[in-house]
Amino acid sequence: MSDRHSSARRQSVRMAYCGMAAGLSVVIMLLGGVIPAATYAVPMLCGLMLLPILLEFDARSAWITYFVVAALALILGFDKEAAFFYIFMGYYPIVKWRLDRIRRKGLRLAAKIGLFTAAITAMYALLLFVFPIEALREEFAGLGTAMTVVFVAVHVLSMLLYDRLLLPMSLIYVNWIRPKLHLK
Repeated sequence: MSDRHSSARRQSVRMAYCGMAAGLSVVIMLLGGVIPAATYAVPMLCGLMLLPILLEFDARSAWITYFVVAALALILGFDKEAAFFYIFMGYYPIVKWRLDRIRRKGLRLAAKIGLFTAAITAMYALLLFVFPIEALREEFAGLGTAMTVVFVAVHVLSMLLYDRLLLPMSLIYVNWIRPKLHLK
């Protein structure tokens, strides 16, 4: 009987934790729509909200939370580009640890760069050709080919920096924040 009670409590804690993380992420995504410069920073910040879920529970819970936030950001968000950026890259904190299992450093880096490049390219292809946002089309039309390549390269570089920050952020959570939560 006690074991079932403990399991039910753990499930309730998981649901509440994931719900609060999803709610906070959606609020951050909505606030990011107010600040134009936050288009790329806010989805990355919301991706960080998946780290505690991944560390406390499991990847399944993190994926469910990611999908909930992605759907709500797309439906409710003002900044559709930020919502699409979250859809295409918000899951990265979940898959990062799988990519880090690749033993050869060069192959691991190539896999990450490939993922980032493919995601950014697919995202902007959708935003420009399938769900055209006129302001975005005008912006890209004015860039030209060389600046578009630089734009994608800057995105990839920022994602590589984000990748480097995920481990220290995980350690901050585990060492400073987790002890104060009393989740067990």
